[in-house]
Amino acid sequence: MKKIFKKLGVFLDATLVFTKRTFVFIILLLIVVGIFSGGGSNDDILEIPENAILNVNIQGVLVEELTTSDFERAFADFADQPLLGETLVTDVIDAIAAAKTDDSIKYLMLDFDDFIGGSPSKLQTVAAAIDDFKESEKKVIAYSSLGYGMNSYYLASHADEIHMHDYSEVFIEGYRSYRTYYKSFYDKFFIDANVFKVGKYKAFVEPYFRDNMSEEAKNNIIEWMSVLWENYLDDISTAREIDRVSFENYINSLDTALKENEGDAGLTALNSGLVDQLTNKRQFRDYLFSLSGDEEDNSINTIDMRRYSKIIKNNKSALDKASEDDSNIAVIVASGGIINGTGGPGTIADEDFITLIRKAYDDESIKALVLRVDSGGGSAYASEVIADELEKFKESGRPIVASMGGVAASGGYYISAPADKIYAEKATITGSIGVGGFLPTFERAFDQLGIHEDGYSTVDITTSILQTLTEKDKTILQMGTENVYQKFISKVSENRNMTIEEVDMIAQGKVWIGGKALEIGLVDAIGNQEDAIKAAAELAELGDDYGITMIKRNDPFSTFAASFGFSVLNKMLTLMSHMGFSIPSIIDHPLINWLKIQSEELAQFNDPRGIYLNCYCEIE
Repeated sequence: MKKIFKKLGVFLDATLVFTKRTFVFIILLLIVVGIFSGGGSNDDILEIPENAILNVNIQGVLVEELTTSDFERAFADFADQPLLGETLVTDVIDAIAAAKTDDSIKYLMLDFDDFIGGSPSKLQTVAAAIDDFKESEKKVIAYSSLGYGMNSYYLASHADEIHMHDYSEVFIEGYRSYRTYYKSFYDKFFIDANVFKVGKYKAFVEPYFRDNMSEEAKNNIIEWMSVLWENYLDDISTAREIDRVSFENYINSLDTALKENEGDAGLTALNSGLVDQLTNKRQFRDYLFSLSGDEEDNSINTIDMRRYSKIIKNNKSALDKASEDDSNIAVIVASGGIINGTGGPGTIADEDFITLIRKAYDDESIKALVLRVDSGGGSAYASEVIADELEKFKESGRPIVASMGGVAASGGYYISAPADKIYAEKATITGSIGVGGFLPTFERAFDQLGIHEDGYSTVDITTSILQTLTEKDKTILQMGTENVYQKFISKVSENRNMTIEEVDMIAQGKVWIGGKALEIGLVDAIGNQEDAIKAAAELAELGDDYGITMIKRNDPFSTFAASFGFSVLNKMLTLMSHMGFSIPSIIDHPLINWLKIQSEELAQFNDPRGIYLNCYCEIE
């Protein structure tokens, strides 16, 4: 089965690579044209206007690690274009934190027109940064010309003023966790779904042998999602200083509220106290001009977050050279699915990841390691390889602290378990200590087509997807799954100072939310990445005298990026525009995105034994 997934994945990857390389060829050609047409000078010096408004225009989804390639990131930086589809949560936090004490920044504007969302823990982290900024007594203004949804309104609620276009609405759709189930589909096409699992709550394999969610899985989802929902309602009610019951009534009885306001969604939100001002684009522009306008050229003194981030990073370049310090804390981000072999950004590929750990291990200035985890797991084998490497780091006498982000479940918890101390955030989804495997066979489907397989094997074990698994085959696979489960709970038992029986009681694939995980002993404290770094410093007895170094993947394009000025690429972008090309239209084309999604999903199923520590516990 692995070979089939691999072949299909290779085909889709090859198609995607061909498309991207065609685009890269066009870009390189245009770069050459730009260079030989006159490189120009580096005149576009980044400056912060006086009394500036910092425009926090988050693009796409908030992530722990960017999934774009080195070339895409380098090119976006050259061309002063946003990274399509995603924004590093650390970039947002750093920009807001710097703006708090920057005398040039007088206002913070939250622009949500290109914002898609992020996990509850990431939203809470950004919201905390906004609240901290407000202590400077500088005003925070939120605006959306398209209206507010679940994620954008959570952040907007922390602003001093919420503006919205009068044709828009505030629509809170609630949290959702739905899966697609295939049993009837498999039955109709004569596909046999062979599933092996341990843990009555281990639900990620359910779609292959059920048409609906089991009661155990549904009750578990209700349990942890209800906590997230309660936190969401409480946080917004507190931030906006509105009655929680009224807010909940607005969400659940939006049709009634609309009737009371003659169907005007904007007016409904205004009268319900969810926004402060209905403002069209021209009116909002005039408002910003009144706050910080340049009369001479009739412009607004704004600076967007990307440009501002470049400035603060340049200003801190000396501080960022943590390797020059005698004592450093390394931070490694583990974001995405856990897979065997190598992989690109946004995946936790075991071969790539142990290289990062070894880099920290070999650096004598590294006195402690913080592992930032945002993963629902994946390959059991790859999880074990990574955990082994982390334990090797611990044997050097240097502490490890795990910092859990939005989700650190199943394999994500497995690689966190070796840490000396585990921090989770209030909204972290964790646990899911269970094991599952899935191996479909197609003998009945091919029989319908008149295709059969026959021959001879010296060993009585089924290795073909065109043959029915025997009871012996199923016993071997189930025993392997149970063995991995025992290793999983044993690892948790050893590292969490619990008996195997105690771990088994809270395992069984059950998902837990941050606060509850603390109660049952799966984590040691509730806190963010900064708290985890402080804990690592304390465990390493560093006091306050230490640096922080991010252990990142090698970026061969960084030197290349630094060698070009903006002017050449600005000419290139202009030329591209005349030719009918644009970065969004090419990189973000629906077909390319579809191919990328399919190939990435197939790439997750590459465990050598077909056994997975996986948790589909993300929410919509």
